[in-house]
Amino acid sequence: MKKTLKKIFIILTSSIITIQLFSVGVYASDLGDLGKTIDGSLLTNKLEVEDVTTVLTRGNILNKGTAKCINPEDGNVTASGATVAHVICDTLYLKLTIQQERNGEWYNYEILDVEKDNTSLFLKSVTVPAEKGYYYRVQGTHVAKLGDLTESVTTTTDGIWIN
Repeated sequence: MKKTLKKIFIILTSSIITIQLFSVGVYASDLGDLGKTIDGSLLTNKLEVEDVTTVLTRGNILNKGTAKCINPEDGNVTASGATVAHVICDTLYLKLTIQQERNGEWYNYEILDVEKDNTSLFLKSVTVPAEKGYYYRVQGTHVAKLGDLTESVTTTTDGIWIN
């Protein structure tokens, strides 16, 4: 009877250890970097971060650019942005770059590069599958063109954790 109990104990203990080993997720980065700043972006566990840059020059055509990085909590990352002008422009341009943090560096993960003619407001967003266990941020390039005049601003969000 003692041998049987000992065998059962060993089997149960082995099973529990095996289950624990296989249930631990392995990520390239972890929330231990939370609060760290990398290339101007704070690493956060927020679900949504945004950067808005307003052009303060008087008489300009470009009003502002916005970039937003969103964790929809479904294994994806969403980048959205806007280029806003004071007047109807020949062309508004928006480039949204989703970047992923690896080992203290930001790398381009996905790029959305679009433009629209004869408008003063241009909004766009893209949702892409994310590799879990990393921080992501969005950089935006916002350009307004009217005749020979071209104005631009850039935006960069903080980083959000996708798990």
